[in-house]
Amino acid sequence: MVFPDFESELERLRLAEKPTLLLTREPSTPPASVALLSGSFDPMTVAHAAMAEAASRLVDLVLLVYSARTLPKEGSAPPALLTEGDRLQVLAGFCESHPKIAVGLCSHGLLAHQVAAARGRFPTASLFLVVGSDKVLQLLDPKWYDDRDSALESLFGEAQMLYAERAGEEGLTATALSRPENVRWRDRFIRLEVPANVASISSRSVRSLLAAGRDVADVVVPEARPLIPSVD
Repeated sequence: MVFPDFESELERLRLAEKPTLLLTREPSTPPASVALLSGSFDPMTVAHAAMAEAASRLVDLVLLVYSARTLPKEGSAPPALLTEGDRLQVLAGFCESHPKIAVGLCSHGLLAHQVAAARGRFPTASLFLVVGSDKVLQLLDPKWYDDRDSALESLFGEAQMLYAERAGEEGLTATALSRPENVRWRDRFIRLEVPANVASISSRSVRSLLAAGRDVADVVVPEARPLIPSVD
């Protein structure tokens, strides 16, 4: 096991009231810029890897953020493919060959709370969130808020967005940011150089391939391949 105390650390984080961020590897020098790529990483895909690598070319430190508290998703949640320990093992293995990328464990799942946790951990650093274009469109959608503008002012006041366009969503972020209600935040968004077809690969799509009896070796990181259950 890569993290012998991960269970106790996660349990402590689940009980934390204040957003808290732990690093599994401390940077050698305080980073001037930090990007957060949050996910369930069940499993870590080539999209996660490509987005993290693209972000690492723009900032000093990229954190693969695993939340101790999972957020509910629309519809019924599928059973986990990998255990928490396996997921963290994969993340740690990936980071071993990427010195500017590390694993972060966070007490909270909401992006705003993760940014707050990162601000507490890196008080002077410029902060960034690494997301897909689908998440950008969700963030800008007023249906998720009681007071959208106030929430977004707070979020974008602390963090810029590094986003990768997913296949079928090319140009949608730019269009959304050109609308009068969003144009004030346009300079807070930076597009990552990630192929749209790669950015589209998700943990959900890995499950779909497995359910269809398809090989997933090309869509998950090498560190995850030995841990993926075989198809029944």
